[in-house]
Amino acid sequence: MRNEVLVIGAGPAGITSAYYLEQAGLPYRVVDRASIPASTWASIYPSLQLNTAGFVSHLPGKRMPLRTGWFPMGTDYYRYILDYLKEHPFTIDYGVEVKRITPVDGAWCVETNTGSDVYRAVIIATGRFGNPILPAIPCEFAGRLLHAHDFHTPEGFERQRVLIVGSGPSGVDIAVALAGRADVYLSVRSDILLARKYPYGLPNTAWQVLLSPIPAQWRKPLLDRIVYQSYPDIAKLGLKFARNREDRIGTSAPVRGYELVEAIRAGTIKTVDGLDAFEGRCAVLADGTRLEVDTVIFGTGYRPVLDFLDFPYELDDAGWHIRIDPTTYAVAGQQALYLVGWFYRGLGPLYNIRQEAKAVVHALKSWW
Repeated sequence: MRNEVLVIGAGPAGITSAYYLEQAGLPYRVVDRASIPASTWASIYPSLQLNTAGFVSHLPGKRMPLRTGWFPMGTDYYRYILDYLKEHPFTIDYGVEVKRITPVDGAWCVETNTGSDVYRAVIIATGRFGNPILPAIPCEFAGRLLHAHDFHTPEGFERQRVLIVGSGPSGVDIAVALAGRADVYLSVRSDILLARKYPYGLPNTAWQVLLSPIPAQWRKPLLDRIVYQSYPDIAKLGLKFARNREDRIGTSAPVRGYELVEAIRAGTIKTVDGLDAFEGRCAVLADGTRLEVDTVIFGTGYRPVLDFLDFPYELDDAGWHIRIDPTTYAVAGQQALYLVGWFYRGLGPLYNIRQEAKAVVHALKSWW
């Protein structure tokens, strides 16, 4: 048995876990299937911008540089991660893919592409964005299909007819990036939540921090009114807008900023109904429209990477996250198996990662 905590994933969640493990004096090993750290952040499209403020989205012990502004670009965040790793040379083994995790005699047998070992404890830090979802659409499409995960640059889409499926931040970001280069159609099946990036002059994250002392029964309705403040002139766009995240039909995060409105008004983005099927190069929409397109890009979200867990486990009510203890982030019913980087609530996942990793290491240190 290796006398180490195994951390799976060398993105922000794994890096943060390694930081707190070192601080606690616990031996650890980080593995990642990629050849570089934070591989998801390394391959993002250039226009991606954080939707949580930089002052709460940092790694432990190092603030985001002020030059990155309120909402750092994704490329700025990746450079920040690389700089962080220069200051913190954690024990990370790249090119190690976990194939199976099995409980054995109170410990964990972990099989990888490089062999098998038994560990006293395991932290799964593979995050929320390692398994892109491509929905099952009837019939095959004769053109090109992509997921937002595989979109890196608007170059190469010139003069194409591109359908973007999904009206969350990724889908809208890609639609705006392609606007003016291609004929862009944004598919909105249910509704879209469009909010200001700086309601009443401050980022939404700042309002959450400022209003945190207020009792919860008053804070939530006040926050909803402020952070979901939209634009007075969008009613004529013909889109189905939701008032806030709880009242909407869809499930994606809010889209923040005026860029989508400007592109729709300019005619460089056209909104269409939800996608139901394909017929050759035609997208068949929910309203019966047949739209001939060259490329379809799905901004339809992700599932966590959990396929290596070789034991029965329960899912949450949404059928997504594995059930975990909400205070220690341990997998329900299991000993010394934890999850970090799972929750997209409150101040956002990059803030939550620090709280989750700290709680996990505290529990591990008491148990170790």
